Amino acid sequence: MSGPTIMMAGLAGLALLAGANAAAAQGTQKPITFGVIAEQSGPLSALGSETARAAVVIADQLNRAGGIIGRPVRLIVRDSKSTVNEAVRQARDLIHTENVDFLIHSISSAECIGVGGVATQAGKIVFSSCGHDDFTGKDGSRYTFRVPNITARTQALAAGDYILTTLKPTGRRFYTIAQDFAFPRGSVASFKAYMNAKMPDVQWIGENWPKMAEPSYASFITAIIEAKPDVIFYSFGVALPFFQQSAAYELSKRFPLISSYWGGSDEIQRMTKEAIPTGALMGGYPWYAIEGKENEQFIKDYRAASGGAPPFTPAYFQHMNMQALKLGIEKAGSIEADKVIAALEGMKYDSIIGSITIRPFDHQGVTPFWMGKAVWDDKLNLGVIRDVVKYDTGPYLPSEDEIKKARGAK
Repeated sequence: MSGPTIMMAGLAGLALLAGANAAAAQGTQKPITFGVIAEQSGPLSALGSETARAAVVIADQLNRAGGIIGRPVRLIVRDSKSTVNEAVRQARDLIHTENVDFLIHSISSAECIGVGGVATQAGKIVFSSCGHDDFTGKDGSRYTFRVPNITARTQALAAGDYILTTLKPTGRRFYTIAQDFAFPRGSVASFKAYMNAKMPDVQWIGENWPKMAEPSYASFITAIIEAKPDVIFYSFGVALPFFQQSAAYELSKRFPLISSYWGGSDEIQRMTKEAIPTGALMGGYPWYAIEGKENEQFIKDYRAASGGAPPFTPAYFQHMNMQALKLGIEKAGSIEADKVIAALEGMKYDSIIGSITIRPFDHQGVTPFWMGKAVWDDKLNLGVIRDVVKYDTGPYLPSEDEIKKARGAK
C-alpha cells in the first residue's frame, strides 16, 4: 500500500490534499513518513478516530508551512480495531512493508506495550499516548516516547490530591468502580496506595470491575447506592454508558464521583443535558479552556476537517506528539533514529497546551493536566467542565531511580 491511507470516511480526501499541497510546494523531496496506528473501529473508535483526524490536520499544517527540514510529511494511517493483535500486526507491516520513518500509536493501554516492543526490535522511534505506566516504565526502551502525562499513576494521584486539598471529605468510606483492563486496574491500585498513605483511616467498602463493553451498569450502580460511600473513585476507558445510565439514579448528586479520567470531558460533550453527571469530577484537555492563538488556529483547522466538530483530548495528544517529532528532527537535522533520540532527550518546548519537558531517562513528557466538574453550558450547548484546576503533573511521575529499578537497570 502506498500513499496516504486513512481508514475512515471523510479523511482520505483531506490526506490526499495535504500530500498534494506538499508535493506542489516541495517538489521531489522524499517525504518523511509517519505510520499512525489508531483505534478506528471497536470500543475505542471514538478516540482513535480523533487521533486519525488530528494527524491529518497537523500533517497538513506542517506541509503548508514547508514540511520538516524541507521535506513533506506523509501519513499512512491504519486501524488497530481496538485489539492488541491487530495493532501489533499493523505495526509490523508499517515498519517492514511500508518502511515508515516513525510510528505514532493512539491511546489503547492494551495495545501500546506490544506496539512499543515491535518498534524497539526494529529500532524505530514510536510515540504513544496510552495510559499504561509500563510504556515508559519497565517496558520502556530507547525508542519509546510518550509526551502527554496521562499515565494511570498520574491520573490516580491527581484525583487523590483533589480529594485531599479540595473535596476534603469528612467520611472515610471509599468505593471504586473501574473497567477490567490494564489502565483502570493500574489507576485503582495507585489510587488506593496513595490514599492509604495520605489518609490512613480510609475504608475500602466495595469495588466493581465491569468489562469495557458492559451493556448494563444497573447492578453496579445499585450496589454503590446501597453501600452509601463517602467518595466514589471511577476509572474507565469508555465511561459514556456509565454516565448515561447513572443519570436516572442521580448518582453524581448523591455522592462525590471523583476521577481525573481524561476521556470524561470529551464524553460529556456527546451527552444530552439531562444525562450530564452534574458535579462529577473528571479530566482532559478542554478545547474551550485552552488559551492562545495556536489553539484557536488548531480548532479552526480541525473543525474544517471534521464537519464542524471541535478537537477532543486525543487530538491534543497528537498535536504534542507531532510537534515533538518535528522539533526533534529539526534539531537533529536528520531522521536517523539515534540523532533524533539524542535531540528529544531532555527537550523543552512550548506547545499548544503549555510548556513541555521530555525527561531524558524514560522519555516521558511532563505536561499540564486539567480537571473540573461536569456541568451543562447553555451558551456552548454542550457538557463542559467548570471550576477547572490545572495540575503540574511532574510530581506524580516515578523518579529516575524508580525507572532504573523497574527496567532492571538496563
